[in-house]
Amino acid sequence: MSQDGQTHSARVKFIYNAQFPAATAVVLNYLLNNPHFTGRQGRQQGMDAMMAFYRPLAEEFHGELSVSEIQEMARHCVERLAKQIADLCDRYHIANPVTSHVGASAPLGSTARLEAILEELVAAVRGGGAMALPGQSLTIAHQSTSSAPVDIEQGVAMDGNELGDLGDILND
Repeated sequence: MSQDGQTHSARVKFIYNAQFPAATAVVLNYLLNNPHFTGRQGRQQGMDAMMAFYRPLAEEFHGELSVSEIQEMARHCVERLAKQIADLCDRYHIANPVTSHVGASAPLGSTARLEAILEELVAAVRGGGAMALPGQSLTIAHQSTSSAPVDIEQGVAMDGNELGDLGDILND
């Protein structure tokens, strides 16, 4: 309650300043000054994009919704993100990592695909063979033909592209 006896809702004020040539400044300028929509619409589109990823995480942190409510919200957000990805892929004529498949494995970028790659890598290391991922160079050096365990730190030569975008994230 305020001093005059009236209640006021809690507010969060979000102000962000960015300076060119930073990418954030370029994006904010696009959202605020795009001739295809008003600055208010641009701000809303920016918030919609941010909410599509962070809302389920924020709601979980906030702690007022049930697990099933957060899961349903996450499903909706994933659909929204998938649409945003599809729109970018269509506009710039690039492969959609959500719908692209490598053989019979899971979509690119998924946990299941990463697990499958890691399982193949472990199997190749244990077997002393070589494994090549599509479009990437990964070799496993095996210095003897014995069944002795391979020292993974010494036996795997990687060119840095094995984890795709995940590797970029981890290196940032």
